[in-house]
Amino acid sequence: MAKKLISIVITSLMTFPISAGAHHSFAVHFVGEELVQVSGVVTEFKFTNPHGIVRIDVTKPDGIVETWEAETNSPNALRRRGWSKDSLQMGDAITIVGFPARDGRPYLRISQVTFADGRTLRGQAAVNQD
Repeated sequence: MAKKLISIVITSLMTFPISAGAHHSFAVHFVGEELVQVSGVVTEFKFTNPHGIVRIDVTKPDGIVETWEAETNSPNALRRRGWSKDSLQMGDAITIVGFPARDGRPYLRISQVTFADGRTLRGQAAVNQD
């Protein structure tokens, strides 16, 4: 019995750092008091844990194309909000409203995605959500 308990404790301790490091704090990486909007064309959508990723090419006013990356919630949370692995397709023209990265990179935490036809997908509505 003692050997089994020790084995369980050791296994738990070995896996804890991996799972603890997989998720990061919203406040550390994003400005929760600010929203920005970018419009572009979807080049990639990963519906994966711990966060989905959307990449879009945004054409700036000077004509230069800049790739933006936008982070979503986990697939489980997104399904509850109406998302699926097929929600975004390469070539979709979308507008993303989201919380900007603190370090100034072209990186957002998604609050909402709007398609050219007006359909929307909700992301993170407030800084205290997953």
